[in-house]
Amino acid sequence: MQTEAVFEDIGIRIQSEIRKAQKSIFVAVAWFTNKGLFNELAIKAKNGCKVYLIISNDEINQKSSIDFCELETENSKVYKIGNGETELMHNKFCVIDNSTIITGSYNWSYKAETNFENVIINTNDTTLAEQFINEFKNIVKKYFPEEFTSNEIVFPLNKIIKRLEILKNYIQLEDIDEIKREAIKLDEYEFNGDIAEILVDLRKQEYSSAIRKIEKFISRNHQLARWSDPEIAALNLEIKNLENQLSGYDNEKIELEKLLSEFQHRHTIELGDIIIEILKLRKQKFRFDKSKYEEAEKDESQYKQQVKAEKEKFIFDLTDEQKIELKKKFRKATVLCHPDKVNDKFKDDAQKIFIELKDAYDKNDLKKVSEILNHLETGSYFKSRSETITEKDLLISAIAKLRHQISVIMNEIITIKESETFKIIVEIKDWDEYFSSTKEKLKREFELLRKEIGNKEDVTAI
Repeated sequence: MQTEAVFEDIGIRIQSEIRKAQKSIFVAVAWFTNKGLFNELAIKAKNGCKVYLIISNDEINQKSSIDFCELETENSKVYKIGNGETELMHNKFCVIDNSTIITGSYNWSYKAETNFENVIINTNDTTLAEQFINEFKNIVKKYFPEEFTSNEIVFPLNKIIKRLEILKNYIQLEDIDEIKREAIKLDEYEFNGDIAEILVDLRKQEYSSAIRKIEKFISRNHQLARWSDPEIAALNLEIKNLENQLSGYDNEKIELEKLLSEFQHRHTIELGDIIIEILKLRKQKFRFDKSKYEEAEKDESQYKQQVKAEKEKFIFDLTDEQKIELKKKFRKATVLCHPDKVNDKFKDDAQKIFIELKDAYDKNDLKKVSEILNHLETGSYFKSRSETITEKDLLISAIAKLRHQISVIMNEIITIKESETFKIIVEIKDWDEYFSSTKEKLKREFELLRKEIGNKEDVTAI
C-alpha cells in the first residue's frame, strides 16, 4: 500500500494511472471537460476494460465539448446525476482495478488545471477501493435503481479471501502441488498489487513471506467480505454443471442434425436429377390409374421443391482443418449465447444471436462463426443464470427447469439416433463411394422403368 500527494500536472498523472488499468475504472467527478482524460477512458473501454462514469447533470457538463455517448457501450456507462442546482453530485474520485484510488479537490476539467488543486493517490489499497466502489454503487442505485447491478464485480473479495485461506492451509500442510494449483486460480487478479506480491512470493517458494502477506490481506479486508450462504454457492455450482450438460447435449443434437442436413443436401445435389426423372416415369406408368397417378404426381412435385430448395442453399467447402476449427469455435460461442443458459432478461437477444450462429454453422460459414464468437468474447456476453440469480428459491426453480430441458433434449437425441436415415448414414464408410454406387443403381432403375413403359405402350398400340 502506498499513498502519494500530487499537486502539479495532476491531469497528466491521472492519465498515467488510467493507462495502467486492466479490468475496471470507476470515476465520479462533478465536472468533466478535460478531453484528454476522457479519451483515455474511451480507449480503455474500447479495449475491454469496464468503465463507469458519474458526472453532475448540470450546464457545465451539458455544454462540454465531450461526447459522453462514446462511453455508452457494452463495456462502459455514463450516469448523469441530479439537476446541478438543488441536487449536486460533488464527488471527485476514481478507482482503478479495485486497487488504486485517486481522490482530492481536482475536478476533471480544464479550469482545474489553472487552480490550486490536489489529489491523493492510494495504490494497492483494496479496502479503501471497496469503500469507494460501494459509494459509487450507492449513488447510482439511488438514481438508476434498475441499471447498475452488483454482478459487475471484477475483484470478488469474498472468493479471493477464501482462496487465500485455502492457500494458507496448504502452506501449513506443506503441500507444494496444491499450492501451485490453487495459486493459478488467483492469476486473473494479479492486477491487484497485494495479490501480485503474494503470487511472486509463492512462485519463488518464499512461503513465510507469502503467508505473512496473506494474513495481512485477510485481516485488512475481512471486514468488507460479505457473508454468503453456502447453500446458494452450492446451488450456483449445480446450475453451472447443469448448464454445461445442457450445452453439451445441445451441441450433440446440433451435430446430429447437421450430419442429417449435410447428407440430405449431398443426396439431393448428386442424385436429385435422376430421381426426378424416375418420378416422371412412375407418373407416366400410372397415367391410367387415377389414384396412383395423383400420388406419383404429388411425390414428383414435392421432391422438385426439395431439390430446388437444396440447390439454392450455399454451403461453404472447408478443409478438414477448417471443419475442426469451425466446430471448435461454434461450441465456444454456444457457451456464451445459448438461450437456455442465460438469464431470462437476456434470453431474446441471446436467441437472435444463437439463431444467426447456428445458421452460419449449418452453412459451414467459418468467417461468420468467427465474427460472432469474437463479438461475444469482446463484449456481448450474456451472463448465465448461475451468475445473476441470487435468491435461493429462484435457483432451485432454475435447476428444475434445466433438468427438464436436459431430459427433453436427451429424448430428441435418442429419436434422431433411432431414425432409419441416421442408421443408414452411420453405416456409410465412404460417402463418395456410396453416392457413386447409388447413382448407378438409380440409372439402372431408370432404364428398367423406361423399358417397362415402352413395352406397355407397344402392347397398347397393338
